[in-house]
Amino acid sequence: MACDDSNTGGLSGAGVPPSYIANAILARSFRDGVPVTPMKLQKLLFFVCCMYQRNTGRRLVSERFQAWRYGPVCPSVYVEFKGFRSGRITRYAQDALGKSYVIDEGSSPALRSVLDVVWDRMKGYDAVYLSRVTHLPGSAWSKANDGGHLYVDEVDMTDDTTFDHLLTGAPHGR
Repeated sequence: MACDDSNTGGLSGAGVPPSYIANAILARSFRDGVPVTPMKLQKLLFFVCCMYQRNTGRRLVSERFQAWRYGPVCPSVYVEFKGFRSGRITRYAQDALGKSYVIDEGSSPALRSVLDVVWDRMKGYDAVYLSRVTHLPGSAWSKANDGGHLYVDEVDMTDDTTFDHLLTGAPHGR
């Protein structure tokens, strides 16, 4: 599936199925031999969405993140991989017919760039650390959680810079 990089102002666009982006992250995991658990996948997916939306002003995935106890969760991705529990994911997300799909990164240089940056800078962190980052004061998740909201606001995601220190290599606690 192609991704439309055109920016029409505001957070627009229908987004793509979250599994397509999850599979793009998993492709990097399998390629590099870096384990990704379901919780780590959720956090990486969230950071990719935040950064893409910030850079383009467009919604990346067609599903909203929920504010769960350990951070933002995309429910369909949770359901797809919950069987792995805290273990390494060893397969791609599949549809009802057992087929796997991934986003066509060639159609979206902006998406490819975000996927590469988030993966390259965050692949070495474990899920617990990435979860802590999503809980930082002022984060999109903390705003939803503190406000008692089920869903993380997409505009708050776009404005979330609490994870930028991971992207720039600035000092941080681990």
